[in-house]
Amino acid sequence: MGNTQGGTLKKKKNYKEYTVMLVGKIGAGKSSLGNFLLKDERFLASDDLAPVTDKNMAECGKLYDDLTIKVIDTPGFGDFRSHEKIKEDLADALYESIDGVDAFLFVINGSERIGKELVGQFEMFERFMHHEHFFNYVIPVFTKVDQRLSNKGETDTHSYEKQERLINEDLKNQQLKPFKEKVLEKAKQNWMVISSTCRDDEFYYDVIIKKLIQTIEGIRIKSQGMVCTSYILKKAEEISEEERAKLGKDREEEIKKMIIGIILQMIMKDITISEFTEMF
Repeated sequence: MGNTQGGTLKKKKNYKEYTVMLVGKIGAGKSSLGNFLLKDERFLASDDLAPVTDKNMAECGKLYDDLTIKVIDTPGFGDFRSHEKIKEDLADALYESIDGVDAFLFVINGSERIGKELVGQFEMFERFMHHEHFFNYVIPVFTKVDQRLSNKGETDTHSYEKQERLINEDLKNQQLKPFKEKVLEKAKQNWMVISSTCRDDEFYYDVIIKKLIQTIEGIRIKSQGMVCTSYILKKAEEISEEERAKLGKDREEEIKKMIIGIILQMIMKDITISEFTEMF
């Protein structure tokens, strides 16, 4: 499989590991979702709209038996930190995905009614990835839906069926027709509801993880075992292998810093940080 509009597909190296990248707006609950998936407080999370600084961009954990998951966080749309810090975090996140991504979890704040501005967010990230197959790897994830159920006076807010039903009601809104046509249909209707506050509910957690694995396995089957990456990462990987051959594996940290620097230079040619942070 070759390059397509700057995007590329590559063969998965380790089928026992799922690599997911969290994408979304500030306050959508990306970091909390990462902690839910890992069943541990690995990412610094905040309930307000202020971006969390100085956080790790990737963490790994165990799911079932010999299955593991690598969760990669990204700076959120609307991040108002210094452009330099955002660039560093974005480059770090991209470096962590150098072996390819099984699925992009596009995190949407489900505690509010879904807005039509979501189409712009999806299209912007698709353009950033420069990949015609990008939406084949997207799983829209609605978070914090239990909060809306609670506000409506509902009991059993941890019920996946109730959470899913509430989002389905939102999607009947005619104003969301562009979102359904341009996002959900492209993403093969692979959307999910995940409420991170339900992490300690063993039954709920088990339902979510099994559904996520099933969805990612479906993506793998359709993509014939290929994972999604980009032209930027393909070039970075080539340089990384060349430098590793020259310097040796014992200088991995030095190689990593150099590759992240190269990624920084390359991503700024495709999209400006102002565009990334101020579009919404």
